[in-house]
Amino acid sequence: MSPSPSRSTASVLPRPAILASVLLFTMAAWAAIAFAWWPVYRDLGFVVVAAVAIPLGCALAVVATALRWPAWGLMLAVTAALVVVGVPLAVPSRALYGVLPEPEGLLELISAVALGWTRLVTIDLPVGTYQSLLVPALVSLLVGSAATVAVALRARRPATAVAIPAIGYPLVLAFGPESVVWPISTTLALLLVLLLWLAVWRRHRRTDALIGSVDRGRGGAVRQFASAVMVVLVAGGAGAGLIALIPPPDERTVIRTVVDQPFDPFATPSPLAAYRASFQPERADGIALTAEGLPDGERVRVAVLDSYDGVVFAVGSDSVDSASGRFVRVPARRDVPEGASVAAVELSLGRAFGPWLPSTGQLVDVTIRGEDAPAVRDRVVYNAVTDSAVLVGGAPAGLRYRLDVIPAPVEEVDLSTVSPGAAAVPAIVSVPDELRDWLSPTIQAIEGEGARLAAVVERLQTDGFLSHGTDDDEAPSRPGHSIDRLDELVTATPMVGDAEQYAALAALAAREIGFPSRVVLGFIEGVRDDRGEPPVDPAAFRERDLTAWIEVSTVERGWVAVDVVPPRREVPPPDSDETTPITRPQPAVQPPLEDAPPPDEQAPPDVDLDERDDATGLDPLLLLALQIGGAVLGLILLGLTPVLAILAMKARRRRRRRHARDPATRILAGWMQVVDDATDRGIAVPPTGTRRERAAAIGAPSVLVLARVADRAVYAPDEPNPDEAARVWSAVDAVRRTFRDSATRRERLRAAVSTRSLRRYSDRGGRQRRRKERG
Repeated sequence: MSPSPSRSTASVLPRPAILASVLLFTMAAWAAIAFAWWPVYRDLGFVVVAAVAIPLGCALAVVATALRWPAWGLMLAVTAALVVVGVPLAVPSRALYGVLPEPEGLLELISAVALGWTRLVTIDLPVGTYQSLLVPALVSLLVGSAATVAVALRARRPATAVAIPAIGYPLVLAFGPESVVWPISTTLALLLVLLLWLAVWRRHRRTDALIGSVDRGRGGAVRQFASAVMVVLVAGGAGAGLIALIPPPDERTVIRTVVDQPFDPFATPSPLAAYRASFQPERADGIALTAEGLPDGERVRVAVLDSYDGVVFAVGSDSVDSASGRFVRVPARRDVPEGASVAAVELSLGRAFGPWLPSTGQLVDVTIRGEDAPAVRDRVVYNAVTDSAVLVGGAPAGLRYRLDVIPAPVEEVDLSTVSPGAAAVPAIVSVPDELRDWLSPTIQAIEGEGARLAAVVERLQTDGFLSHGTDDDEAPSRPGHSIDRLDELVTATPMVGDAEQYAALAALAAREIGFPSRVVLGFIEGVRDDRGEPPVDPAAFRERDLTAWIEVSTVERGWVAVDVVPPRREVPPPDSDETTPITRPQPAVQPPLEDAPPPDEQAPPDVDLDERDDATGLDPLLLLALQIGGAVLGLILLGLTPVLAILAMKARRRRRRRHARDPATRILAGWMQVVDDATDRGIAVPPTGTRRERAAAIGAPSVLVLARVADRAVYAPDEPNPDEAARVWSAVDAVRRTFRDSATRRERLRAAVSTRSLRRYSDRGGRQRRRKERG
């Protein structure tokens, strides 16, 4: 028997058919993996990277095999290729004339090979060709394709080459988005490619082993292809049926879900706690920022706060299970929904805002003005849940930048017509009892959550009085928005506070009614706290213009901004029953009836949707590792399905033969079992020879005895007895043990999964003659 080309170790290239199949299936497998990379980049530059990297990796492995390079030689060749093509493909902004790499480009390339993977999971997707983030895809496709071809052509077990793309695929998914883009299609495509590749490899091995019998094996090759296709179709059908019964979640846990983000808002002080500082006399008239091109009525958001611990409102983070705390780096430009209009707003900061970067609308792109703009641009991170931005390291005074944004709707919403949405926000730790006591008579006779919220806002603006307590002519007003301060606000007569207290109180009241809510700190176009001062630049916001409002999640309109701060008017003396009336539109909510029904029991909204994650009791990284391991194990088990099927078919055939109906058939079946075992071991048993000729080809004396016993069972006039059949099968077991003991572990494994003996019955003619003689 001639050796298989898979046993060669880089001596020469295999024959053209094997080489062609290796290249074809390698490129097909890594093309499927490139599809898995696509949601991360979604840019033509990535298509160019994949189109160059995969063929280049295959070509390098073929050259290394043809020239008998050692493994380290191939590694050096791949490294050299990466240096040559890396900058033009993956760092095009650092390539002179688009081809020649600049020194800075080479440094970025080397850095991205090591650090690009971590940068990739801390940036908003898709990343396009931003900076050097194409490098991870280039490395995976170039190195992966080269390694696959090298193992297939040079390893003793070339079939193990399929393990490289099988392991690489789930790793690529782990770097992808949380949303499931192609949940089944790419997985089935890759699985089909790998199974067909294994079938083709068996075909090549049979062709080389059975010289001159290529035509006889064509039917077997067709059956192998059909079996592989059937396995994929059955697995895909079963998976589709299971998905139809139990739909998978729209989001999955990937590395970016659990990795530490570049900015942790919980590690910074709450900007709402520092609200009163903007109204100190020495600071109130200073320019906080200027905004040119701001649409009418548009709001400039400094920070969005949705977590309350009884002391301050803050931005949610991983410690409070909120997506509002996950800030990621922003690539060159974010996607714009079809039909959306984009506005350009120029902003200039008159003072430092800490890490918070004032923004407006839904961010599309940000352009930093001035010196060192690229380095500053790299520090911009963004949260798409709250549409708020941060400059890691701090946003200094004098910073100028341009925002391309999708403006938010500015039309007023009738709160009485909306209902609570299902947005996820952190659960409130504590709500003051005095707030519930204040809230109960306000909403007890009103039907509908929206109408109740409208009644609360109306009461705040009617009963509340605005005072920052910083000027001598203002009524005293204590800063802060802790539980104690809010207790004082709702129990004091008159109710005196500023945007800090009213926004915090309104947000908690909205939660009690059933609306997910959050507090927004910022500036509103067209709303100025002028108080008679001379006019300033229309595009400029002073410190005293800083305000706060709330946003509530609704089914009808999504997040809706609600202004809750009462207008400025004279504050009556403390404990006075008189209030200063103001002229306001007729409220949409009717006053309560004289004989009001008992108040409904209102439960806080159960909006902490991430409690299910805590029930697992597993660390997120451990859970991610288990999920990736489970996916890899599932692919391996699915790939082993044909092997398990072969073992089951052979076991069933052996059991059926051992328990045949009559002794003669059992003796003949024992002989057939020995011949099949020898065939699976690779022994060339003549298919048309006599039993003695076959026994001679097998070469064991005990097999020759079994051949004579089988001849006697077929041609002797007397029927053999059951004891003789039992002795024959004992001899068969002894022969099989001899085969097993004389073989290596690899040879035993190859014989166990061989399908040679399943393609025909070696003694079908003798059995038919036996039946004819009996008839």
